Amino acid sequence: MEMQFVSGKAYHQLDAKNRTRIPAKFRTAFPQDEKLFFVKYTAGCVAIMCESVMERKLLSFGDVDPADEETYAAKRFMYTVVDDLVEDNQGRFMIPREYRDFAGLKKDLVSVGMGDYIEVWDEEALTEQLKGMTVTAANSIKRAYKEKQ
Repeated sequence: MEMQFVSGKAYHQLDAKNRTRIPAKFRTAFPQDEKLFFVKYTAGCVAIMCESVMERKLLSFGDVDPADEETYAAKRFMYTVVDDLVEDNQGRFMIPREYRDFAGLKKDLVSVGMGDYIEVWDEEALTEQLKGMTVTAANSIKRAYKEKQ
């Protein structure tokens, strides 16, 4: 089974032991037979990716020549910002401190579907990140980005 397309958002919380669950809205999109990973993917959030998506995103570093020290250091870094997501028998998982600190996660969280993975944000931080964004503005930014490529 492949990762299903995910979009939208779902609100949830960290409990007193810094545990949470993948919201039901997104849970069924992840292949049941694949491991899940935390990723420090972009500033302000923690991404959760399944193994096949993770491999596809990291494979571009797979053939890096160790003699190219700068590129190999980038590969090494990319592999250090990934960690296993381990669920308990109730479907909860603890977000490691390093990842909570990186994303500034407090109690109130929002998970956002990003196509083939989800991002977990602190609710206030996501609100600030998206402040003033509209569909028109997002499309203008996308057009400008494509023109640069």
